Amino acid sequence: MQKYKVFINDWWILFGELDESQGSYTQEYGVLDANKNSIFNLAEMIKTGSFDQNIVLNPSVDILEPFEEFLKYFLVLEAAGGIVQHADTRYLMIKRFGVWDFPKGKIEIGEQISEAALREVQEETGVENLRISQELPTVYHIYRYQSQWIVKRTYWFFMQSDFDGDLKPQLEEDIHEAVWVPKAEISTYLENTYSSLKELAQKSALF
Repeated sequence: MQKYKVFINDWWILFGELDESQGSYTQEYGVLDANKNSIFNLAEMIKTGSFDQNIVLNPSVDILEPFEEFLKYFLVLEAAGGIVQHADTRYLMIKRFGVWDFPKGKIEIGEQISEAALREVQEETGVENLRISQELPTVYHIYRYQSQWIVKRTYWFFMQSDFDGDLKPQLEEDIHEAVWVPKAEISTYLENTYSSLKELAQKSALF
């Protein structure tokens, strides 16, 4: 069974067998067997605000695709973005709602994933001359928007650019800062970001 890790604020649910050799799984966690009841209960705990621990959902013969079953209880939105490295090895970050992030945004209907990633990075920061070097891990996180609970699936790419113009944070998307961060300072910026982004940075092994 393919593994999926979904973040709910600072907590996570891992769909698949635990690999304790990976540092992100050294935190405390509970273990459940994957079945329709356990998946329903997890979804209800999230929606009622009572989900407060990390969970490993073990494979089970009772249900073949537990992650797909879980997604039935949420609206799924797809987004794409990039970790952008400047030619001088600085990295592009944005601040949205007071939290540091990497630029990303919703994939439009009929748009290729990689095209959406390039477009969103340029729209949110003003950076041009972007080129994709490689795919990065896909990240999942859950949040509530108005009355709807959403699972956002974000496809990430490692990009490079030699752009030396002014950065233009996209104010209408609540982005108030866009900066090039020296590699040595990335860890400090990542202290004020989301757990899903910390996971992305760790798995990408770029910094």
